[in-house]
Amino acid sequence: MIIRAHEQITREGSPIENVVIDLSCNAGGSVDTAAFLIAWCLGKASISLKDNFTGAMANTDYWADVNLDREFDERDTIADKNIYCLISPVSFSCGNLVPNVFKQSGRVTLMGRTSGGGSCTVQPISSAWGTSFTISAALRMSFLKNGSLYDIDRGADPDYTISKPEKFYDRAALTDYINTLY
Repeated sequence: MIIRAHEQITREGSPIENVVIDLSCNAGGSVDTAAFLIAWCLGKASISLKDNFTGAMANTDYWADVNLDREFDERDTIADKNIYCLISPVSFSCGNLVPNVFKQSGRVTLMGRTSGGGSCTVQPISSAWGTSFTISAALRMSFLKNGSLYDIDRGADPDYTISKPEKFYDRAALTDYINTLY
């Protein structure tokens, strides 16, 4: 979906200046998809982890070849657009990681309500008799700012609060708000 959206947004003669990404019902998912989305929006996705047991920390940068030309360059991003992200208390885990990275970047306007939190990765395990299940792992997703790791567990606060759920999808109201900014 991101590749198709990128084709439409960046096509020759495209009038698109504002992009709204809806994570308001994203209850989590793949960190690979989160990294791809962040890289598409910001040009680079920096994702950090901290091991709760050992205190070990890691930061990894990701780029995405969104236009599929086998090069990582400015043609793979929409960083030159005005980007908005809808978030809600449902936005959890990777649905919370993305808004937190967006918030830290200062380049994406968050709209809605504080995201639901969640910062631990998921670890699949199985019992000796073969029952499979997942639990929260020891790795905590974080973001790096000024050399320090910040926990994302409490969620990301929106820049623009939308208090009524029915207003989340009121295109006219969102468009009016966005147009007052630029």
